[in-house]
Amino acid sequence: MDLMTGRGVGTISENSTHSMYLGQAIEEVIHPSPSDAAHDGAWSFLSLMLFPDVLAARWPASSDLSELARDRWIGNQVGRDRNYLKLAWRRWQVLGQVMTETQDPFGEDEFGALLERSAVARNTRLVQCAAREVASYGGDLGRMDFTRGLMRGLTALTGPLQLDILSDRELVELVRDTARKVDGRR
Repeated sequence: MDLMTGRGVGTISENSTHSMYLGQAIEEVIHPSPSDAAHDGAWSFLSLMLFPDVLAARWPASSDLSELARDRWIGNQVGRDRNYLKLAWRRWQVLGQVMTETQDPFGEDEFGALLERSAVARNTRLVQCAAREVASYGGDLGRMDFTRGLMRGLTALTGPLQLDILSDRELVELVRDTARKVDGRR
């Protein structure tokens, strides 16, 4: 069910919008403290006890949560943490403003490319700058391929450069230069 309209979700755009509003609502209403947000148990409790209907609405084909992959509602079992509530909140924390600026919402794969590389994800300004570049992309590559290439290029720069100390202008320039290389525009 879409948090704004009460309708079921399903398209990439609808799912992305659902995730964005969910993350915003969790931040504004629950506003988890950093220590609570760091514990998987808090997210499991929210998913299982308070908001199982939100998860069921996001995956309407899974009317029974037992049919839904456990890591979507419990969290990190092995490997990646995919608790839907936690991811929606984290995405809002990092990209909230950027997500509201674009007409074409980011999809799951784009979020993954933007946020799952630890060398880059800790630099919020860099991720936001990269997300703005992705949102404005209109080249020949698909947006997902462009996003992956851009983030690979930026990740490669985190080894030799300390990107945290760059000014906003320098960061935008660095991201645009990397985007031009990925897109084949020199």
